[in-house]
Amino acid sequence: MNVNLDEDALMAAADLVGRTGAKSFEIGYLHDDVPAAEAGWYANAQYKGARITEEGAGPIEAAEALARRLLAGGKCTRCGGLIALSSSGAFAYPSATLTDGTKWTAEDAKAAKQCRWTRMGRRWEAACQQGK
Repeated sequence: MNVNLDEDALMAAADLVGRTGAKSFEIGYLHDDVPAAEAGWYANAQYKGARITEEGAGPIEAAEALARRLLAGGKCTRCGGLIALSSSGAFAYPSATLTDGTKWTAEDAKAAKQCRWTRMGRRWEAACQQGK
């Protein structure tokens, strides 16, 4: 079996899912008796009344995609800034609803403070927390 097993990425995703309040975290595949690359990998987080699922070429890619989906469009619980996953800044649709249920307008997007999140080994960390 030739599957990416980056333990740090997997542990970071599991840790982040737990920090978001999920009741469970699962990684699995859809197809038996095929090469790992064709198995149809997924990762999901179960919440009260909702399940969020992402897919990937392998288990790590699926877990990483789930972590990024949970972060994108969210607000940092420490500083309140909109979470940015790249140096290009956070992305949020104008006239949308953030993952915490907050209504979002074009004016809000222009004025929003941002908090850059990066994966540091086995943990996703906010820039506002680094060095503290």
